[in-house]
Amino acid sequence: MAVYTQVSETELNYFLQGYGLDSHYQLQGLMGGTENTTYRISYEAQPESYILTLFEQGDHSDLGYFVSLLTQLADSGMNTVAAPIVDQNGQYLQTLADKPALLFPCLSGTHPENPGIEQAKQLGNWLGQMHVTAQQFDLHKANNRSIGWMKSVAPDLLPLLDEMDQQLMQLEISHFADLLEECPDLPEGILHGDLFRDNTFYEGDTLTGVIDFYNGCNGHLLYDLAVVLNDWSCQDDSEPDLELQAALLEAYESVRPLTDTERHALPGFLRACALRYWISRLLAKHLAEEEGHPHGYKDPEHYKLILLNRIKQAGW
Repeated sequence: MAVYTQVSETELNYFLQGYGLDSHYQLQGLMGGTENTTYRISYEAQPESYILTLFEQGDHSDLGYFVSLLTQLADSGMNTVAAPIVDQNGQYLQTLADKPALLFPCLSGTHPENPGIEQAKQLGNWLGQMHVTAQQFDLHKANNRSIGWMKSVAPDLLPLLDEMDQQLMQLEISHFADLLEECPDLPEGILHGDLFRDNTFYEGDTLTGVIDFYNGCNGHLLYDLAVVLNDWSCQDDSEPDLELQAALLEAYESVRPLTDTERHALPGFLRACALRYWISRLLAKHLAEEEGHPHGYKDPEHYKLILLNRIKQAGW
């Protein structure tokens, strides 16, 4: 969450009128994100508050996919999903300050910085439910952060790396490509695509909300699971917490058991998803430095260390 676009009072008042909301609100810009502008809108006279998101980057034609995914998940009973709010004319997607905009309910709870076993179980169960529930949705969007993307961006990154990191990146891209050829029939479906700890809300050990589906797409379900396992079980020191990982995986499989091929491929997907975030953070670092913002990115080294730990764990 962050603020890149300032919204005038007149524009915002007119926007909120479309939802039957008045102009006696408090507006707070929310910091910490890297892609979109986010505001919290609250009212003293009512307990509900709202999250306003203005979309700054990416292909805005994809927003229809996200709206359909969120609303269908919510309509299917997954009430932890923050679906966008429809206005008085039956529209979800709006334009505000010349940017596409959506209004969401504000979820209760906080992000788990150091999640425990029970929180991990809740998240594993939720992800399994999401994967199963979304199988019935007629929605399609390619995963633009899989092997094709890795191969296409690597040539730009390799000259920026030392020799050992160049070899690591090239070998791991080849390893993932070989794995996909070896396992062509892995189950596919709709993915969250970015289910990090800071995209969840908890009250104690109870999961109260999941947000940020903007990397949602169709792809291998194992990819989504591997992203979650890497972030949730590899915390500050990048060394996987195998007890927490096992608890999350067991809870996931209580809803959607893995196939034998998925079990075989999981170690490789853990490596590939660590590689994916190492690459994307290297790209973000390079772009930030080019634009004169040397601290405007997340540390790529964290995911390189996760990758190395996953390689060691696999015995390669």
